[in-house]
Amino acid sequence: MKLSDLVTMNFEIIAVIQRLEIPYGFKDKTIATVCKENNIEVNSFLHLAQWFNDRDYFPQEQLIQQSPTWLITYLRNTHKCYLNYQIPRIEKEIEQLENYSDLPDRSAQLMIQFFKEYIKEFALHIEEEEIKTFPYTIDLTATLAGKMPIETFHKKYKGYSIDWYMENHNDLDEKVYDLQSLLLKHIPPLSSNCQFSNLLLELYRLGKDLRDHTLLEDNVLIPIVQQKEKELYVKFKGL
Repeated sequence: MKLSDLVTMNFEIIAVIQRLEIPYGFKDKTIATVCKENNIEVNSFLHLAQWFNDRDYFPQEQLIQQSPTWLITYLRNTHKCYLNYQIPRIEKEIEQLENYSDLPDRSAQLMIQFFKEYIKEFALHIEEEEIKTFPYTIDLTATLAGKMPIETFHKKYKGYSIDWYMENHNDLDEKVYDLQSLLLKHIPPLSSNCQFSNLLLELYRLGKDLRDHTLLEDNVLIPIVQQKEKELYVKFKGL
């Protein structure tokens, strides 16, 4: 099947293409060809694409069997989209609420404050994953493959395990839905609500994307790392 035909069937696949760093301009190339040219496991791509087409289908077992490399790439590029595009856009639209004279006193300011606090929490969450969890996963995989000495791995990640990540991992989508609910229920109709409606839609899209993001982390990334930690223990028991 041509990749362009798959995108035409469901444009949400664009997100998968971007986050797996597949360049556009794939012409009439097949999915298999494009994946091969970009060093992407075709099965990982197909399982993700199927999930985007059918939300009742989540290929947890199939994705867990794949190398974590593609998943780290996907999650990291998703972080970039959030921090560099989606969140700044939403923040700007919330700030523009101050320009509406028919808003109750301090309503816009309170929303801005709520979202800025959320951005701080969001940035810390992502920083922990980027600095610790993702490198840990990559180096764990490398150690099992004999590409990193076990002593180096232990020294670098002393006291760290995926259990620590799980204990400190919270769902970032909940506060997005809280903000959406506050705007929907407590901000009175604006004289021209096109921009306001667009803000609600942007928050909905971000919340939905974050829910998918959390699903991949909790049900694919964590089980992969847990299994690799067990393999490491068996392979280097006593070291």
